[in-house]
Amino acid sequence: MALRVEPSAERALRGGHPWLFGDSIREMSREAPHGSVGVVFDRKGRFLAVGLLDSEGPIRLRVLASGKPARIGPDLFRERIRNALDLREDLVSDRGTTGYRILSGENDGMPGLVVDQYGDSLVLKIYSLSWGPHLRDVVSSLEAELSPNAVLLLAARRVTGSPLAPPALQEPALLHGTLSDHGTLSFLERGLRFEAHPLLGHKTGFYLDQRENRARVEDLVRREAERTGGTALPVLNVFSYTGGFSLAAARGGATEVVSVDASGPALRQAERHFELNRDDPRVARARHRTLEGDAFGILSELADAGERFRMVILDPPSFAKDASQVRRALAGYQRLTRLGLSVLAPGGLLVQASCSSRIPEEEFHSAVHAAALQARRPLEEVERTGHPVDHPVTFPEGAYLKCLFARA
Repeated sequence: MALRVEPSAERALRGGHPWLFGDSIREMSREAPHGSVGVVFDRKGRFLAVGLLDSEGPIRLRVLASGKPARIGPDLFRERIRNALDLREDLVSDRGTTGYRILSGENDGMPGLVVDQYGDSLVLKIYSLSWGPHLRDVVSSLEAELSPNAVLLLAARRVTGSPLAPPALQEPALLHGTLSDHGTLSFLERGLRFEAHPLLGHKTGFYLDQRENRARVEDLVRREAERTGGTALPVLNVFSYTGGFSLAAARGGATEVVSVDASGPALRQAERHFELNRDDPRVARARHRTLEGDAFGILSELADAGERFRMVILDPPSFAKDASQVRRALAGYQRLTRLGLSVLAPGGLLVQASCSSRIPEEEFHSAVHAAALQARRPLEEVERTGHPVDHPVTFPEGAYLKCLFARA
């Protein structure tokens, strides 16, 4: 199907943008179902881009190639997988880490589709109906390149909730191999043992994008332990989910780790992760305590009780889903900063992250610093971090993760 678009969309597509919005389409040669191949031409009839049509939502075309024509199918998918593996070569070859993102949607040239590897299993998640007709080719390409023991298919809520979604996309589906009785996928992260829960958990079952920041937390706690000569080193992990940061802090030498989350099942999995790693003497020595409930309320209670920590980790879910929520989100980050500092010991380390793509990096950091000044706890930055290698950024909207490490 041929499409012609507004001049602004032409410029965006020439620049490699992976999305074509419906309100930018001037002409379509015919109506076509989701997953159909759409070819975009400029005003002079020259090729601009080719992609998959999405019949729902504001993004009507997920662009797979621009500037130069390409045939959409198994060969293109395998090429994208190989390119992604080349980018992640050092990570994939590390035997101590067996959990990472293989394909990161638009940023790896496969818009609306992600693939995460956990041990010898793959979890494929689609965020667009456009991938439905092409799943067999995607899976065969993954099997050819990676030889997984299992491939599990998940679909985002906007896909499963669509009246146009076929039954095959409305529930998780095991496309290849078998899963454990509990549906868990075991993997390693820098030698630590973890379990992903793709059927019950967030994303594909784990937050792989914070791997390098977890390593930084472990290193900073280790340095603090060496600097303080083994005195009490308590760490607070707020919005802990299944305890990834908590476990890293424990291996770094934290004497006590407190994990805070609103989800009881997530906290029980955090306890399970500690049990899985008790053969490490540093993990075994750390006291792990969990607190279930609203993070803001628990932070206030801890402050009132006089509890203080040498490190406070604040890694909340996205505070801004769209542009209308940005102002409120920044206020939320500032409130969280003030509460975090209220339980941070003098000279302690604050680790604060944002996964909201709508929040620009500089605005996030400025908001955190402003809140710290209001609390009379100015921050001395240690480091700012962004995306790890398996979550690359190739277009502006693809940037979402930012994290600040600072001493207060």
